[in-house]
Amino acid sequence: ACAGGIVGMALSWIVFKKPDLTMCLNGILGGLVGITANCDCVTNNQSLIIGAVAGVLVLGAIMLLDKLRIDDPVGAFPVHGVCGIWGGVATGVFGTGGKVLSTQIIGSVSIAAFSFVSMFILFSILKAVNLLRVSREEEIQGLDIHEHGMPAYAVDSSN
Repeated sequence: ACAGGIVGMALSWIVFKKPDLTMCLNGILGGLVGITANCDCVTNNQSLIIGAVAGVLVLGAIMLLDKLRIDDPVGAFPVHGVCGIWGGVATGVFGTGGKVLSTQIIGSVSIAAFSFVSMFILFSILKAVNLLRVSREEEIQGLDIHEHGMPAYAVDSSN
């Protein structure tokens, strides 16, 4: 987590010419996701490498999604999807000395493919029956009011 956060912050500073807290935090989360699959079978130094690579992957994936104009405001796919795949692959690279690398790659890609296909089907059905989006009025007023009956944020009534 530490290596992911440091690398995420450093790279964002280099790329954007200023430090970006969200990239640091996503680097931390990416490092945690990347080490989860293999924490029982890697050394401390290997875990730092895994976290650092996760920090690079998070930043790259977020920038790619932005370039492709894919909306992921909190970086959920880069953190959980990309770094999750990396964690599976890293298990094959570091945790088993490369003995089952192909198995780890196949498993990691299979999980991602299954998730993509099943969610594509689900969201296509939701879109077809008009349950994917809220009405424009609900979106403008705020879902907190429609879902919970009260605003989630303090409203300045002086404006």
